[in-house]
Amino acid sequence: AIPYGEVDERDIREGRLRGCSALIIPGGYTARYVDALGKQGFERIREFITDGGGYIGICAGAYIAPQRVEVPGHPPGLGIIEIRNERRAGRGIRTIVITKSEHPVLKGCKKEIEIWYQNGPMIKTGEGIETLAIYEKGSAAIVFSTYGAGRVIIFSPHPEGSLERGIDPQECGTLKLLENAVTFASELKNAHDLKP
Repeated sequence: AIPYGEVDERDIREGRLRGCSALIIPGGYTARYVDALGKQGFERIREFITDGGGYIGICAGAYIAPQRVEVPGHPPGLGIIEIRNERRAGRGIRTIVITKSEHPVLKGCKKEIEIWYQNGPMIKTGEGIETLAIYEKGSAAIVFSTYGAGRVIIFSPHPEGSLERGIDPQECGTLKLLENAVTFASELKNAHDLKP
């Protein structure tokens, strides 16, 4: 089991990520995240990653990660990864194909994974981005990059499944993806914090 704590937008804006090694921004309403976190929240997240913290963005967490957020008005995003997101609508089980099976995020995973998808972005990658998995039509589904001393892992689909839809991530085998991502994203901060 991985120890965790929950933080809200106020905790983030007030800089209470210090004891954390990775931050997971899950799915939800993208525009609401932009408003709730605001410039100050975005700045605190960037500082956290620059100092070696990990960022795992899932769906809405993926949408807020690049320079521009794909919501009306296209407000500035976190700017922590060189990707462009195309908005898509739809939900259901999708197949993703692993493109970098040797990457730590994909350790112990099958070459093709059935995973829950719910309105996630179609990701176009820029410079310095490792594409870890793609959808059947070729768009990136999971990508990785670094920002400052930290690691950034972006998921278009939902490795945590959907309990409300009866999609158990343990049964699907996608929980392993999330566990690997958390372990990998946390390594640098944990190693840094252990130094005397």
